[in-house]
Amino acid sequence: MSLDSVTIDSITETAKLSSTVSLSNKTLYLLVNTILLVIALLITSPLAAEEQQFSALKPYSITYEVLHEGDDVGTASRQLTQLSNGQWQISMESDISYYFLSDKRRETSRFMIDAEHILPLVYQRLSETSLRSDTTLLQNFDWSNLTEQGSYKDAKWTQPLKIGYLDQLTQVTMIREHLMTQKPIPPIDISYRGSIRHHEFKVIGEEIIKTGKGDIRTAKVQLNEKDRDRKTNFWFALEDNMLPVQVQRIKEGEEQAKLVAQDW
Repeated sequence: MSLDSVTIDSITETAKLSSTVSLSNKTLYLLVNTILLVIALLITSPLAAEEQQFSALKPYSITYEVLHEGDDVGTASRQLTQLSNGQWQISMESDISYYFLSDKRRETSRFMIDAEHILPLVYQRLSETSLRSDTTLLQNFDWSNLTEQGSYKDAKWTQPLKIGYLDQLTQVTMIREHLMTQKPIPPIDISYRGSIRHHEFKVIGEEIIKTGKGDIRTAKVQLNEKDRDRKTNFWFALEDNMLPVQVQRIKEGEEQAKLVAQDW
């Protein structure tokens, strides 16, 4: 047998072995990828499915003009963002000046989604008002133990939680969700400063309102707090994911303030 033949045979056997090893590696690679894909699906599918159930969970940013008795008294903004950990946050800011009075506020609500429920995690409101001391309202929601701990000024509290309890900001997301899915808006229980407020909403009908982006078709929804002689009207844009493009607060028959969207 010549050296060339040995070399050729050696090369042939090496090629066969290399091909077998290569095939084995490829099979192993595909198997590992398949396993990792299944694990990834098991981890991510529930969250994705839960969030897909909520049509209202799309980031947005709205700026408002704040009016009092027709006068421009300030600005406000509202944002919905998704955080890097998958949770969501709604923030609301306002800066109002009326004669010698001024008021600045920032509210934030961080929350998560569990099945068909919105679960608030932390609600915070910072207020700076002329002629008054600055105040902070803080609420921490512990859903594992179904308890809430909060503080406002000198008051502190711990109270039991029930699935379905929301805060001042997340209730708007729930209203939008029901409007977008064309379902009746259910009564909503709001946890606020150590007590539970029962809110019932009524869809008044369709209205065209003027905004900074022109005339907008909206669905008008009203919250009537009879025990406090107060009404809050919301106008949600029918063709813009039911965004809250106007909000009006009426107390004892008089308009306290109106927020009119200028851009979104």
